Amino acid sequence: MPTIPLGQRIKISLSAIVCFVVVIAFLLSLPVLFSISMWVLLAISVLALLLGLLLNGALRVLFGKKKNRSVFKSVGVFFCLLTIATALPVYYLVYKVQVDPPLLPQATLSNGEKVVDFQGMVHVGMESFYKSVVYDLEEALSDGYRLYYEGVQPSPGEGDAWFAEQLAGGGDLAENYKALADACGVKFQTDYFGLMALDAQQRPEHHVAADVTSLEMKKEYDRLMATDPAFAEQQANRDTSSSTDTADPVAVLLDWHASATDEQKKLIGILCRGAFAIALGDQSEHEPGPLDKVILDFRNRKLAQRILADDSQRLYITYGAAHLPGVLATLQAADPAWQIITVKWMRGMAAPEHLEGTLPPMP
Repeated sequence: MPTIPLGQRIKISLSAIVCFVVVIAFLLSLPVLFSISMWVLLAISVLALLLGLLLNGALRVLFGKKKNRSVFKSVGVFFCLLTIATALPVYYLVYKVQVDPPLLPQATLSNGEKVVDFQGMVHVGMESFYKSVVYDLEEALSDGYRLYYEGVQPSPGEGDAWFAEQLAGGGDLAENYKALADACGVKFQTDYFGLMALDAQQRPEHHVAADVTSLEMKKEYDRLMATDPAFAEQQANRDTSSSTDTADPVAVLLDWHASATDEQKKLIGILCRGAFAIALGDQSEHEPGPLDKVILDFRNRKLAQRILADDSQRLYITYGAAHLPGVLATLQAADPAWQIITVKWMRGMAAPEHLEGTLPPMP
């Protein structure tokens, strides 16, 4: 019996391993393809056919009949690879959310006299995160803290009109977040802060809406437009960019969700949670936005001023995590003794859990 050379055996083994991996990846990718749309499956089939015919034609031209491989084999290979390539981003987003999720800080700040617990927040997130925050708020109340809440306060008229146009896409920001939370398969933060409403009615001095009004934001925007040429140029570029953009990705996703099947809604949830995980991943890599001087810097200054002026020595603040560096910097500018004493991290986004059990027989 002839002995197969070592090099050929290694080649056969590697080919077998590669084929096995590709087949497994293909089988795992097929459910994603069916979830998206049958039209996507059809498009991949047509593209695989065209690429297979093109490859075989090119091989014939270059090598003649010596490379006359099966068209069906070429089409099959391309169909497998295109299917895997389509599903790969989806599985990456699943990995991102579960293995490398966005973490939110809970930092304790102090200048030796006043203590501020700053809980970084995200507008849409997992249910367990919000329940944990509410538990900490209730515990802080029992320890004598005054609670500060984020949330731009309404100013009927030009303030609210400016806010809706600039920051809410012409609609209601809270309603937009609720729709987004539903599409992502997670929760909207205000659904849980309502649990504090009874205590706020009984002890309003312990609950403070610590944010600015929409009119204050508009006035700051107008001031910057008149006094900051770089800011004014940014806004002009932003307006030009907005006029040339043909579609808002979030609006497209929400429109798709409104008419999606149950399987498609699961897929949309994966895409949405993954996008959030990437966007909120590393706060240190935050790229300044065109309105950050209003959305972040201005509100940071106002929040820090309120903290310094408050007669309570213990404050618990629930605010967007991106505000923490700016608030601390403003506090330190007023008093260098301010520093972060402790910090812990909380998971803000994950796939929703679906636990199922069996009840014992009931009478």
